[in-house]
Amino acid sequence: MEKQCAWCLCFMNRCGEPISPPQPKHYNVSHGMCRVCGALWLEHALSNADEQATTTKKDHLVPFSKVLKLND
Repeated sequence: MEKQCAWCLCFMNRCGEPISPPQPKHYNVSHGMCRVCGALWLEHALSNADEQATTTKKDHLVPFSKVLKLND
């Protein structure tokens, strides 16, 4: 079965390596993500996760006195 990257629209081999230039989207093939797009997505996702973890930790520091007032 042929596979086309859903992001860059290149056809890919069984190892996920792009083997063609971008093509118009084919609907009668399997779609996934080639290795190049997968590596880019993973890099982006991990950098965003680090930023969100740092922000979340800072945003969720609530003084105990405020917690008690919320429960009253």
